[in-house]
Amino acid sequence: MFKFKQFTIHQDRTAMKVGTDGVLLGAWAPIVPTANKLLDIGTGTGLIALMLAQRLTQCKMHNAKCTIDTEKSDVNNYELCIMNCELKIDAIDIDLSSIEQATENIKNSPFASYITTYHTSLQEHTTTEKYDAIVCNPPYFVASLKCPDASRTQARHTDSLSFDDLLQHSARLLNLEGSLSVILPINEGNQLIELAPKYGFSLTELVHVHPTPTSEPKRLLMHFIKQSTENSSILNSKLTIELARHQYTPEYIALTRNFYLKM
Repeated sequence: MFKFKQFTIHQDRTAMKVGTDGVLLGAWAPIVPTANKLLDIGTGTGLIALMLAQRLTQCKMHNAKCTIDTEKSDVNNYELCIMNCELKIDAIDIDLSSIEQATENIKNSPFASYITTYHTSLQEHTTTEKYDAIVCNPPYFVASLKCPDASRTQARHTDSLSFDDLLQHSARLLNLEGSLSVILPINEGNQLIELAPKYGFSLTELVHVHPTPTSEPKRLLMHFIKQSTENSSILNSKLTIELARHQYTPEYIALTRNFYLKM
């Protein structure tokens, strides 16, 4: 069990546990406050969907000049404040155990009315209304040794979701001004960046994630939009997680403090 400030994640039945990648993507994904319909691909425990719901309901409440302090108020008052927000998040996963646990985690959170779970693959997922934004912490092992645990293999390897499929079906499901936010290791992230224009995506933001100040970057946070931006520059930055073991950098604390209990 992993407790966050506004929700709790149970993860005893899921292949992939709560990790830094998911927290980074959920906290960072550049989603405009006006976004009302989102998709979380490969939701696992439901972590990213819950983080997005927390972020967007807070933002919408702020825009509506809600007077409740979400850091100090009790859950019941908080639920009353967010109940009129227009927000719909679909969370999908191909693994049945994962989607069952995500459903339970979401049901027991203040954000249950905003998130719907579906046991389906991205390739088979359909919607009557296009999404404003899609987020994905995708499988990325292409040719590595596979784990004996079939669910963990499915969650970690691209057999069930290739980068081509991710881009093609994200383009299919997004509206004309929609965006796609992804986190991947460096090599795989560069592969995705190279493929993106083939499916009509333009990279607009790129963050190199460093474990420590002296280490090489290990992850890329990427934000793509469907609009053509051939003459636009890419916003490049870097994020360092720790100064030393369990000593987090100010920028990582600023990014995650609304979620972690001890930040």
